[in-house]
Amino acid sequence: MIYEAHVKGFTAHTSSGVAHPGTYLGFAEKIPYLRTLGVNAVELLPVHEFYVDDFLRAKGLTNYWGYNSAGFFAPESSYGTGRYPGCQVEEFKSLVRELHRAGIEVILDVVYNHT
Repeated sequence: MIYEAHVKGFTAHTSSGVAHPGTYLGFAEKIPYLRTLGVNAVELLPVHEFYVDDFLRAKGLTNYWGYNSAGFFAPESSYGTGRYPGCQVEEFKSLVRELHRAGIEVILDVVYNHT
């Protein structure tokens, strides 16, 4: 079964019970749960660095979905824990590694015409 997931949205709420809500590490904490559901692949909605439009920032809003790509080969920094600069790269790689270790394939959602 393929599970389509938004990294932040999957664990952002406190009910997710993870130590790092809304992050790559928080998502990794839920791998055992995905296994109990019979998930063998996850399609991650955009995980590359995206730009939040100025008109959204002016209203105190954000680009939740991430379909305004700024860097296709850079993991989105807001999904990292922010413990140190660039931690999102290491944490994204760790997430993918742990999903693979659990027998879960990873599909990345990329829409090139949303730039």
